[in-house]
Amino acid sequence: MPDQYLYSVGCLVRKENQVLLVRHTYGGAAGKLLIPGGFCNQNELPEEAAEREVLEETGVTAKAGRLLGLRCHSSNWYLLLELTYITGTPASDGNENSEALFCDIHEALSREDCTDMTKYLLRKVLASPENCLD
Repeated sequence: MPDQYLYSVGCLVRKENQVLLVRHTYGGAAGKLLIPGGFCNQNELPEEAAEREVLEETGVTAKAGRLLGLRCHSSNWYLLLELTYITGTPASDGNENSEALFCDIHEALSREDCTDMTKYLLRKVLASPENCLD
């Protein structure tokens, strides 16, 4: 059986001018705000994993859309997907995050408690909304 920890997704959920963020409780990003995401289950498509991870981590229902970015290595990959907000009020999962919220994109860029990677992603989306892979 393959190690599913090698296949992961990042999830950018936008609601008008806001982005869905979670405050991580572990690892290098502990205490910081970042986009939700996680690992794919065995035989799960990245789009399915993204929708599941957002729902599990925040209680928000969202539909996977376009590919915003990817990182590939010979033994693993990470896909960054944009998801369309459907419904729900963000709430912490009480485990992987201590907080879930919609935050104004420009405010997120100015927050010191937002990860550099999340800020980089948001700048890319704002600079090139049609094609973030540039």
